[in-house]
Amino acid sequence: MKKIAIAVAAAMTAATASAADFTLYGIVDTGLGYTNLDTLEDPTVNRFEMINGYNSGSRFGFKGTEDLGNGYSVSFVLENGFNSDSGVLGQGGRMFGREAQVKFHSPYGTLSFGRAGTLLSGAGTLDIFGMNADVLPGGWDGIFNIGNYQGNGLRLDNMVTYQTPTAAGFTGYLQYSFAKDTTDGDDDSKPNERSNNRYFAGGLTYNNGPLGVVAVYDTLMFRHYSDSLVDPEGNDANVGDSRTFTLGGHYDFGVVKITAYGQYVKGSRSGFADGIQNGAVFWFNDTDTTDGNQTAYYDADGYNFHLGAQFPLPCGRLYAGAYYGYLEANDDPDNTDATNWNIFLAHEYDLSKRTIIYSGIGYRQVKVEDDTEDVTDNKATQVIVGLRHIF
Repeated sequence: MKKIAIAVAAAMTAATASAADFTLYGIVDTGLGYTNLDTLEDPTVNRFEMINGYNSGSRFGFKGTEDLGNGYSVSFVLENGFNSDSGVLGQGGRMFGREAQVKFHSPYGTLSFGRAGTLLSGAGTLDIFGMNADVLPGGWDGIFNIGNYQGNGLRLDNMVTYQTPTAAGFTGYLQYSFAKDTTDGDDDSKPNERSNNRYFAGGLTYNNGPLGVVAVYDTLMFRHYSDSLVDPEGNDANVGDSRTFTLGGHYDFGVVKITAYGQYVKGSRSGFADGIQNGAVFWFNDTDTTDGNQTAYYDADGYNFHLGAQFPLPCGRLYAGAYYGYLEANDDPDNTDATNWNIFLAHEYDLSKRTIIYSGIGYRQVKVEDDTEDVTDNKATQVIVGLRHIF
């Protein structure tokens, strides 16, 4: 009887272990970089410094799955981001700022709830665009971050995502955020207006062997009135929604994998980043102020393109890419416009299944002009080498 009881207990333990899986995982990515930055405002800057997360953002996380039977299961992802050179938390100091989701899987699709990357983010488990149309895997940073496609957010709070089952190579996605950033707070002072900034996206992928195609539409629905932005008459500025439509894909020829995308941008509130300085190089806002408020607000329309190639080599993988983007301010009396282009080469060499050495060289120029002068002309060159370990 005792032997039978022991056997039953062992079987129950094995069944429990197989029904619920739990994994601790992470990445540590640190390196060295040389940067040459030339701007109109400041003299040329040369920097040699430690860098982190240039190949993949450093992180640790927990994920698990429980099989409910009959094709149903529940999973979760809790992922923290940090700077490996200083130990400082990323994503604004959030404990699980990279991702915090619970997912319900069924034969009819998957529902996900929580903080997540958008379909255009190049980040997280729901990034369908980066996986299909970005030449660099893993989210390279600095000049090598061609993720300057104008996605209306990277990682957003309060997100609900539905992913359809895959049929004939097609998979559909819908995303909605009830409030994209909880730290912004709500503004209930305007009746019949949104109290926070919300987000919606729809996407479709097609994958068949070496071919992958992705299309994404997304919109950031702002609080229509802003207390910090005023129009020329002194009223709270009416801020319009930002929208993008993006089409891209890849084809793997074996000896080379080609990636490409094109994007149309309507009502963008963000500018181009040079990949070196923090934040955007410019914003389409008038710089004149009255009582601490900006006297005018301009959004922008534009487009951008990317072409890349990935070459498998006996000594790793070689990546080459080029990017061009253009934005033009709407209703701006100075007719401000901006261009951004960059080229780069990057290489990864596998020391093991978990550890790589990476290197790269790139050049980027961000130029802003209006009817009177060159507002910004930033030229940056960067050379990097780093070590990434996955655990």
